[in-house]
Amino acid sequence: MKANETAIFCDLDGTLFDHTGAVSERNRSAIRRYVEAGGLFAIATGRCPDNMYEFLEGVAINAPSVVLNGAGVWDGEQNRYLYTRFADREAIATVLRYCRERHPLLDLQIYTPEHILYVSPEETVNRPFWELHRTSCFVSIEEAERLAWFKALVFGDRETLRDVEAFLLAQNLADRFDRVYATTDIVPGSEYLELLPKGANKGTALHACRALDCYKNRTLIGVGDYNNDVELLIEADIAACPANANDAVQRISDVHLPSNNDHAIAALIDRLAQLEPKSALRDNA
Repeated sequence: MKANETAIFCDLDGTLFDHTGAVSERNRSAIRRYVEAGGLFAIATGRCPDNMYEFLEGVAINAPSVVLNGAGVWDGEQNRYLYTRFADREAIATVLRYCRERHPLLDLQIYTPEHILYVSPEETVNRPFWELHRTSCFVSIEEAERLAWFKALVFGDRETLRDVEAFLLAQNLADRFDRVYATTDIVPGSEYLELLPKGANKGTALHACRALDCYKNRTLIGVGDYNNDVELLIEADIAACPANANDAVQRISDVHLPSNNDHAIAALIDRLAQLEPKSALRDNA
């Protein structure tokens, strides 16, 4: 398979980033070579565009990317969203107000088209996580409600998140948004609950990308390592994962790569000529 016949949609944390949150020079060089050969390189992340680009200096992104875990598709060249799905603001605000009242130490974030908004007090913020999201400001929930919401994030310990889950189930809110429990390698031991628009995930956004002219007649390759990448990999023509991917991702992947600490994306690009759509290969790198 040739580079100019393909497009790669790459997850960040745990995939393109190593465990320190950096992109290796080997990965950068391989991506540059891939793009120069006619390939399209895009990102598929839970991050918003500003925060994404902050950590991707020198990475040759040349096509619209899936952002906000599928709530948007962002075109960096046009500096605008090509596709959006907004969350049920009223339902999510009910959950966030419960969190503020019952668990005042929780870190609460709202992602809007312009900013990451913290609706928890600055003194309670999870400092390492905030360092990764400096494109943010602190506001009240009421101020945030004047804007459209892509998603919200509740950052805390497992026991507290279980109580939040019990509340939203008791209030019959579970059908009004999708939710994902996740951790991040960048903040060891952290856990968070993501509240997303109903039906929004990286797979639905990738499906929307198929209608864009730049992706027509291209083989779409998805690469990811975690639960929020599963729909992306199912929708992709070729699913690839690094060796550090969890079991669910490993099972559905067509191509197995070295770990994120061992230049997984460079390895994918190096073996591009060997790949076929819906390949049954289960490579062990």
